[in-house]
Amino acid sequence: MSLPAQPDVDPATTSTDAGDPLFSIEFGKMLCMGCRPMNRCRFGLVLRRGADGAVEGTARFTAEHEGAGGVVHGGSVMGALDEACGAVPIAAAVLSVTAEMDVRFRRPVPLLRELNVRAWPESRSEKGHWIIHAEILLPGDDRPLCHARARFVERDPAKHYGRFQKWLDGKGNGAGNGAANGVS
Repeated sequence: MSLPAQPDVDPATTSTDAGDPLFSIEFGKMLCMGCRPMNRCRFGLVLRRGADGAVEGTARFTAEHEGAGGVVHGGSVMGALDEACGAVPIAAAVLSVTAEMDVRFRRPVPLLRELNVRAWPESRSEKGHWIIHAEILLPGDDRPLCHARARFVERDPAKHYGRFQKWLDGKGNGAGNGAANGVS
């Protein structure tokens, strides 16, 4: 499966060296639609291919991710773990989507510090189901601040997003509005 093209990126001249970041406009790699206008990952993720299908790199959460007590909000942590898990199939040139993810918070995740991130595949079934682990750690410490185990499912982009759009179009103008859909 091929990945969606990035704007202003010529695949013929884009480097795919193992050392190039996976999330970086400069290197022509994928960013989610929410991050593309900023030309950077909102979680400060810079991930590279590692050994045996893994990805590794860093994250840096800015003040906009603060939850209570001066630490990173759990939703931002989960978003970063989801992105790290999703980078594993991307590194294998496969589009997949998150089916489920279990997150364990071990310690608070600090703001404004460079953190280590790594994600690796546990398995990939013949049906295209991936089990992927990811964790965020303080540099120099092998104890994860948080850990995720996720299941991703391979998808054909045109079919997957086309089917979703068709379903959404069938919901009319009241999509997501309980009262408009006869639910109160």
